[in-house]
Amino acid sequence: MEQLLTLPDVTIHYVSSIGDWTTEREESVEDIVWVLVLGGKIGIEVDVFEYRLQDSESIVIQPNQSFRLFADSTETTYVSFRFTASRLSGFKNKINPMFPSIAVMSTRRLLGEWSSRELLGNASTDDVMTFIRHHLSDSIVDEDIFAPVLRVIHDSYHTELRIEDLSRIVHQSKYQFIRSFRERIGQTPYQYITRQRLIHAKSLLRYSDLTLLAISQEVGFNSPAQLNRHFTEWVGCPPARFRENKGHQLKRD
Repeated sequence: MEQLLTLPDVTIHYVSSIGDWTTEREESVEDIVWVLVLGGKIGIEVDVFEYRLQDSESIVIQPNQSFRLFADSTETTYVSFRFTASRLSGFKNKINPMFPSIAVMSTRRLLGEWSSRELLGNASTDDVMTFIRHHLSDSIVDEDIFAPVLRVIHDSYHTELRIEDLSRIVHQSKYQFIRSFRERIGQTPYQYITRQRLIHAKSLLRYSDLTLLAISQEVGFNSPAQLNRHFTEWVGCPPARFRENKGHQLKRD
């Protein structure tokens, strides 16, 4: 499925696909392009560099950069927002791997709302830009009751986080908290904490020379073996292999 929504100054491209595919190379020219993966895995080549992104991860492509997207045989869903750079003045180049599930959920909801009505006029453009600006600067949705919990997890994922302590933040019992967190976020608290640790481990594997022992300690795992097990389950290859090819290539069997 492919959907294209065009507004003054903003283009929203939503794609859900199964199988091998590659987009044509594009030039960002004077625009900023924000690509957010809603499910599965994609590869993105920006200028001469390739990155591997998976669900909840995103990348910001700056003006005057060329890029193309590609995927292997897994099911992939992503959305891209293309808008004039002047709409987000002062924004600095960054790869943003920490996009929480709660924000992905709000993206899916808003995509449904935007596609169900005519998106014409500056008011709609401003609505979309408000959403983009909010999530690129601070991607946790403040009005959600779990926002304080998510902030604690994002700030302290590398420490020992007790479910009992997190549940007190929203004034729920431990088991009520686990149930309501999963219903709202789509993962258990433990799964969400583990995901944040793995996201940061991916970054350290790409951009640091730390040993696997040091990385496992840095992100809050008890041992390299624990890091290896969770990382392999989530990414599809061991940390050592991911580091060897710098996290650039999608796994192709």
